[in-house]
Amino acid sequence: MSDLIYLAWLHSLWISQRKLSIIFEKKDNYKDFYEKLSSTSLKPFCSEKEMTIILSKKDKLNFDNIIISLKERNVELITIKDNKYPKLLKQISNPPYLLYVRWKIDNSPKIVIIWSRNMTSYGKKVIEKITPWLTKYFTIVSWWAMWCDSEGHIQTLINNWKTIAVIWTWIDLDYPSTNKKLFNDIVEKNWWIISIFPIWEIPNNYNFPIRNEIVAWISSGVIVIESSEKSWTLITANLALEQWKDVFAVPWDIYKSNSIWCNNLIKNGNAKMVTTTEDILEEYNIITNNSPKKNNVIDFWNDIEKIIYDILLLESLDTDELIQKTNLSLSNISINLSMLEIKWILKKAINWKYEIT
Repeated sequence: MSDLIYLAWLHSLWISQRKLSIIFEKKDNYKDFYEKLSSTSLKPFCSEKEMTIILSKKDKLNFDNIIISLKERNVELITIKDNKYPKLLKQISNPPYLLYVRWKIDNSPKIVIIWSRNMTSYGKKVIEKITPWLTKYFTIVSWWAMWCDSEGHIQTLINNWKTIAVIWTWIDLDYPSTNKKLFNDIVEKNWWIISIFPIWEIPNNYNFPIRNEIVAWISSGVIVIESSEKSWTLITANLALEQWKDVFAVPWDIYKSNSIWCNNLIKNGNAKMVTTTEDILEEYNIITNNSPKKNNVIDFWNDIEKIIYDILLLESLDTDELIQKTNLSLSNISINLSMLEIKWILKKAINWKYEIT
């Protein structure tokens, strides 16, 4: 095991993700910090009460079992300093320092599919209709709840494509137990399961909003299939709106409780109405064989315009962020942004970020 095992040990002592970020902002001295763990080393970061709990846990915890647990399930430890760390997740105000991952992760385009927990036959039919085409262009992300979210993973596996389950417990815990086979199927296909919670963290309602924030941030957009008036789905949708992510919603019967917030999101202009996969794909200028034919071939003035366009297809960015992504000069970026605006290829949103029209 690398020195990262010491980081997992520290996290298992209930040193939070935020504290890990502060402690190791400048140095990756995980082993040294762990071996010298004391009131003195913890004092700049913890209260007296926290220090007492952490040091007490260190004396009692069986760290060999942690190593065994990580090895048995081939869990990879990824820090925010790792190139494998999801780029969109780094933009969160308080990104988790450490991710527990099974198996592989990359920075391919991702889209979230979410439901209310009480999935209906209508919702199941919708996901069966839209998923096959989406899987050709996006990794499908969902949050691993029973029934509804599991269906998103199942349909992705049926189409032999990539899916990510973001879970709200320790990554070694098969919860809910009904998802044990699905859990194993995802791993066997070499798709991904992600957790940000310490080893042996059990189901906890306080973890729901944290997990939902990760789900919203890791993806380019969120598709709401069904959502009742009181649903965790709304938290994810609202987080996506706050982050200027694309939000899509499926309309339904106005007399059904599961349709309340989908219809409201559409009515209030907070989500684009979705009745076909093409409604989603066209937002990213993806044209399929099933898409209506459009005369929308883009005539780029130069290669820089094309570079900017391809980057903005995945996420909205401001000028400074585009400079960082492209390594181009301010003058080059500014001129080409202006030309793309003139041609109505992109626009500037109220948060000063550019997005494709």
